Amino acid sequence: MNRKDPTGYYTLLGVPNTASAPEIKSAFRRKAKDLHPDRNSSPDAAREFQHLNEAYEVLSNPDTRARYDTLYTQIPQAKTASHHQVAPEPVVCSCCKKVTAQPRYIIFFQVTSFILLTIRTPVQGIFCPKCAEGKAIQSTITTWLLGWWGLPWGLIYSVSTIFQNLLGGSKPNEINARLLTYQAWVFTTQNKFELARAVAADAQDFAKKTKNDDGRKVLSLAEEILSALDTKTPIKRLKNVWSIPNRAFYVQGSILIAVAALSVGSVAYVPTETNQVSPVAPSTQPDTSSPPPPQPEPEYVRPTTADNGVPFPSTSSYIDGYPIQATDGYSNVIVDNSQNDSDVFVKLFTLDTNPPAPVRVFFILAKEKFTIEDIKAGNYDVRYRDLDSGALARTDPFDLREFETLEGIEFSEVTLTLYKVYGGNMQTHSISENEF
Repeated sequence: MNRKDPTGYYTLLGVPNTASAPEIKSAFRRKAKDLHPDRNSSPDAAREFQHLNEAYEVLSNPDTRARYDTLYTQIPQAKTASHHQVAPEPVVCSCCKKVTAQPRYIIFFQVTSFILLTIRTPVQGIFCPKCAEGKAIQSTITTWLLGWWGLPWGLIYSVSTIFQNLLGGSKPNEINARLLTYQAWVFTTQNKFELARAVAADAQDFAKKTKNDDGRKVLSLAEEILSALDTKTPIKRLKNVWSIPNRAFYVQGSILIAVAALSVGSVAYVPTETNQVSPVAPSTQPDTSSPPPPQPEPEYVRPTTADNGVPFPSTSSYIDGYPIQATDGYSNVIVDNSQNDSDVFVKLFTLDTNPPAPVRVFFILAKEKFTIEDIKAGNYDVRYRDLDSGALARTDPFDLREFETLEGIEFSEVTLTLYKVYGGNMQTHSISENEF
């Protein structure tokens, strides 16, 4: 098995481990059609389809993909390692495939927008400094050209992404500590002891910034390498080739300054008109036309019951007392709350009635998902309350369809991901209490 694809996720999707996020998504959709149990009569179809979903869930998330991409950098235990094992291969850059003493796992982002649709795409991998600069500049230029044109998130995402790329992207501490510890170990096996000490010291710096058990284990490994190579002399630290400012910083900063100058220049040349207003004597009569000052809204208190008075269940499930309607169909909707730290109170609304009406009402715990099954074909949206903040939101409308084919009934499978700040696979919109 490919050591850089330990569970075979990339192989299952049919893409290389350097594939972009859009390539992974496209491959998943293509494979899902082929392996779906309703279209594939193979006895292993259900198991393979489940494995495919597992692969996509890991590789479509930047953080879990980063962890998966660096699983091969685990250092084997000395007592279990074979005396005849193959010499370990050093970490190489994902782009140029060259060995570098200071590799980094970096996540950049780029934003593309079109009217109401805004997509924030990760660009990630193990990079050398030169290739990382190229990725940062490319991602930022794409964002400048294509990121602003979506409402309302295009401007917000573009600004945050440009500044994040300007400062070198996201470098997960634990991932990079493990990466550098492995690289130091490889250099040790090659008798490059001074270089190994310097890289292990870099790994130690990253590991000290982590606060979880895995980070402490990596710190222990780095310290073991430093202890084994201790020569009672100071470590010759490597020059920090990742320091800011660098070439990518200056290129991206120049673009930012140029755009800012053009914006200021445009505002400065807008003609203005001044109108002289005659002074008016102050009135001696009290002003009775001014509205009373607004009263402060009462502080939100998390409810313990749904709006029908029934307590919320202890698990993710339908809420008692609400009718379960629109059940004579085949379509399924998965509402994914796994990215949130708060529970949500959710309603599936049919938009085929006037006014729209809820047909399923349910509760989802934080970090969990809930599947609405056997939904009748039609036009729907999902509306939900964040029970920690009280905020109300709805998704864009979506269609659930059913039609007969020679192979059986085709129906819709929709996944809605609820994100606290951004993203999901559908935009969300604030709503009022009356709309909920």
